[in-house]
Amino acid sequence: MISNDLAFVSATQRQSANQSLEGLRLRFWGVRGSYPVPGQQTVKYGGNTSCVEIRNAAHRLIFDAGTGIIGLGDLIMSEYRSVHGNNSHSNGHQLPLTILLSHTHHDHIQALPFFQPAYYSETCLYVFGPQLLGIDVRDSIAHIMTERYCPVRLEELNANKIIKNLADTDRLLFRAAASTPEHFTTRQELPEPEANDLMVSMMRSYAHPKDGVFVFKATQNGRRVVYATDTEGYFGGDARLIEFAQGADILIHDAQYTQAEYTDQQFPKQGFGHSTIDMACEVARKAGVSKLILFHHDPHHHDAMIEQLEQYARTLFPETYAAQEGMEIVL
Repeated sequence: MISNDLAFVSATQRQSANQSLEGLRLRFWGVRGSYPVPGQQTVKYGGNTSCVEIRNAAHRLIFDAGTGIIGLGDLIMSEYRSVHGNNSHSNGHQLPLTILLSHTHHDHIQALPFFQPAYYSETCLYVFGPQLLGIDVRDSIAHIMTERYCPVRLEELNANKIIKNLADTDRLLFRAAASTPEHFTTRQELPEPEANDLMVSMMRSYAHPKDGVFVFKATQNGRRVVYATDTEGYFGGDARLIEFAQGADILIHDAQYTQAEYTDQQFPKQGFGHSTIDMACEVARKAGVSKLILFHHDPHHHDAMIEQLEQYARTLFPETYAAQEGMEIVL
């Protein structure tokens, strides 16, 4: 058990049939940035690209669709069949799922064509994401699934697909008593969330090329999780992000580079749209968050190096943990 009522869940606990879904549960399915890196040197922390699951008793939210979403999709279908039977594709039981895309760079959408639930007609798949460079999120997804790049087109996925652009003033409300999300724009009055309702708000960060990225905040019963991948820090900290993440229980923050890599004379990374460990710790400290999760590990960082970086980060912000595939946190 971790302080502040946060618990890291073991594999044995996860497999327990009696495990409760009260509160919020986070699970990391892909923690790597840029491209997947399978191999012996990435066994501990994992080599899959970005995918984080946040789940409560009524809803399953999936943040980004890097290669980590493949394993998540397989688990979802396994659970679905265990409840509804092997012929569940024709039995009419709905499977509601929501994917929230921070942006549409390749490492955050590359595994959507391999997400198993998308091929089942019983799946009601909501996909939300920002409109980047004037292109609708649906068109960005459809582009990677054209015949030139993929044997399956977006329209050939059997799921009932609801794909919508998000603005940074929008809100999504996932009611405890409903199976589908409600989308509120800035002109619509957001009702007061009731007990166990889950609300997602967003902030647009322009510290990532080209045209920025969305940072998400999930709030339920006063507990808050902020997902801030692919964002680059500023001198003195990102003031808007610090305000957005103020007092969060969990801050998942991009931490792709060391300071030496960021300022390397031959190949500097400044302007690439990713943070250093120091930048992530500064935001966590100034925002007064409870726990910092270092995320979007550089593909060149092997397990031993990430362990060292985690220890270094704890000298700056003691409650820091390096994201690891399979890691689960309960709030």
